[in-house]
Amino acid sequence: CVCVCVCAYGCVDACMCMRACICLCLCPRCSKGGTGLTSDASWGCTMRCGQMVLAEALSRLHLGRDWRWTAGTGNRSYHALLRMFLDKPDSVYSLQQIAQFGVDFNRKVGEWFGPNNMCQVIKKMAKYDGWSNLAIHIAMDMTIVESEIYALCKGVEVTGAKRHSYQDGHMKSISPAEESPDGATANGGVSLRCDEFKPLLLFVPLRLGLETFEKQYSEPLKACLHLPQSIGMIGGRPRMAFWFYGCQKGDGGKLFYLDPHTVQASVEPVRDRIPDETFHNVGRPSLMNMYELEPSMAVGFFCANKEELEDLFNRLRRDVLAVGPALFEIFTNRPANMPALVIPDADLQPLDDPEDVDEAGFDDLMADSSLAAVAGAGHNSCADEEFEIIEMGEVM
Repeated sequence: CVCVCVCAYGCVDACMCMRACICLCLCPRCSKGGTGLTSDASWGCTMRCGQMVLAEALSRLHLGRDWRWTAGTGNRSYHALLRMFLDKPDSVYSLQQIAQFGVDFNRKVGEWFGPNNMCQVIKKMAKYDGWSNLAIHIAMDMTIVESEIYALCKGVEVTGAKRHSYQDGHMKSISPAEESPDGATANGGVSLRCDEFKPLLLFVPLRLGLETFEKQYSEPLKACLHLPQSIGMIGGRPRMAFWFYGCQKGDGGKLFYLDPHTVQASVEPVRDRIPDETFHNVGRPSLMNMYELEPSMAVGFFCANKEELEDLFNRLRRDVLAVGPALFEIFTNRPANMPALVIPDADLQPLDDPEDVDEAGFDDLMADSSLAAVAGAGHNSCADEEFEIIEMGEVM
């Protein structure tokens, strides 16, 4: 018997919802050669949860909300999406990329990430994904400023910036000169025009308690998961991170989640397809009492267009902020007493081009951090002690 729930897809059948989810698990060997770390077991659970919430947003963008997985599917967009998450340094959202970007946020390879760290890394990585052309905003200090998000979604890319498109499921670098006015590229790939309203991935990092989760926030948190724009949240219990994608209705309703801790072998592409059984073989839905949550988490929302974004702001005010203690604040414009939003001039450049990656270079980085795995194994808690100690200038 499957309990009735409301999930990120608005479904009432948790098993049906799971057929639309992409599960990414810890891997016993995710790097070839070298003398450093070859697995993310014991330290990579938050990274895998970040991959899952990002895969959820991208599947809605490229496959649509009505898409459901079936074994043996040949959908080219689906396989192109999976290719971005393979455990290879040249995959834009790979574990290797996450670990390398994490160094910029004082996380050595082999150290555990908190929910906020993962959101920051996703924002950096997405700048190399020209196929999706996502606008990503992280609402720091539990404050959402509508005007800044609208401006971000209407933003124009820097002239001469290198982008990437996907052709037949493979990444290829392009320059603006190679892109035609209709958004098609010279090599036959397709990318979104930068004068369009960009799809938005919005993260709101939260800390709902000091040492333990405060029960008074349970109803507004469940209300967030009920919204059609919700893509769940990154959170967990002590020593474990999960991706929560829905919750049961009613008082005391439990959370539905995907657990990355079942170690799976990494996969290799076969021609133009990705062996995908391990991405969906999650069995029965996993349930957890909301009161067991660690207080640090990050809720996520995806809006494919301006209309969905406007609807999200209305629903947050009406359905979330009105049902209990405020999880966060929403302003039309940034209040005068708040610090100005600072965007650094330079972007992080971990790789010159994903097509020109030397795996040995990443192995060297893994080797330099091999001792961090020991520390990571002992620091695999969802208590993100640096959660609120991030300067505004470091965020964007």
